[in-house]
Amino acid sequence: MARGIKTLVASVVVVLLVAGSFLGGVLYADMGGEVPSVGTTTTVKTTELDRLINQVRAIIKTSALKPSSDESITTGAIDGMLSSLEDTYAVYYDAKAFADLKEEQSGEFFGIGVSIGLNKDGMPYASRVFAGSPASKAGVKDGDVFTAVNGVTRDKWDLEEFVSMVRGPKGTKVTLRVERKGKEPFNVQITRDKIAVPNTMTKLHGDVGYIRLMTFNELSASDVSKAIESLDKQGAKGYVLDLRENPGGLLASAIDVASLFIKDGVIVRVDERDKAEEVDYATGMQVTTKPLVVLVDSYSASASEIVAGALQDHKRATIVGQVSYGKGSVQSVLPVRNGGAVKLTIAHYLTPNKNVINGVGVQPDVTVTMDPMLQQDEKTDTQLQRALEVLRSKL
Repeated sequence: MARGIKTLVASVVVVLLVAGSFLGGVLYADMGGEVPSVGTTTTVKTTELDRLINQVRAIIKTSALKPSSDESITTGAIDGMLSSLEDTYAVYYDAKAFADLKEEQSGEFFGIGVSIGLNKDGMPYASRVFAGSPASKAGVKDGDVFTAVNGVTRDKWDLEEFVSMVRGPKGTKVTLRVERKGKEPFNVQITRDKIAVPNTMTKLHGDVGYIRLMTFNELSASDVSKAIESLDKQGAKGYVLDLRENPGGLLASAIDVASLFIKDGVIVRVDERDKAEEVDYATGMQVTTKPLVVLVDSYSASASEIVAGALQDHKRATIVGQVSYGKGSVQSVLPVRNGGAVKLTIAHYLTPNKNVINGVGVQPDVTVTMDPMLQQDEKTDTQLQRALEVLRSKL
């Protein structure tokens, strides 16, 4: 896999309601990239396909009772081609969605500033409300459940649909119906704004440094490194790295974050079509050798699993929590001529010891099953409490 391409591996389980929907697991192509060229044989077949598509388009325009727009015809045609792959993660991004995707990786977003999960009833809830965000200023709290967007309700929400309805340009407003324990349901109106998302949350638990990483973007390794430096100065003797509800992000970021804790050796193996296995090694930028525990849950995916799997295989960390999501494939996002992009699976990755993650997940060394909503209070967060116990046993 060319390192000139930005790689991104992610899942679709948790969403940052900032720029918009969180991306499904992908290998992220250079934004200035060309559309891949095709051989002579493929070109002939493509020409015949073009003629057929144009014929059907003309029939729709001249004969259909309610003709589709060119945009919807294009989207339908691309969606149809991608569905022929039987690839769960293949998807088409129109120009706006692709712009949102590119913005998301920059670390700055437009939105309301909430990290969202789905509860067991299929309702979106605020797993994290970022301090100083529009949502925080409007009174939204961690654990709030959202049942409606601008008056629209669902028996069970699709997370991407929910996100698409909540996101929007700076200065525009969105109204959410909120259910909060001990209160009658109420509406809250939030004005969207530009948000610099805090990608890490830190705290010192006695002599244990706690670092929660929200996603793997271009700044993640630097953020974690700075957190370690700060907690070291406060007297941390070991670390809990919390990757729960972290859906993934840039592959390069996963390698860099793992390298903060591993001096050398393999971080991840990537098997790509018609290519020899590629092996990515630690960068040599280790910043701590102190004891480490990694927290994962069923929403920890892709880049999170790469880091957890590498640290586990190198016996560098004890993994605590629940079996991770099991997203072990890599997708490529390739620009197309209309300003949009297509995403499709191009590879699978394995842990350093060649353990399969796709459909299996990372198996914790210490299993602690827990409702994700219990994370809202440290007193009920049994996974965190067990992680702290395990870490202290290493000191």
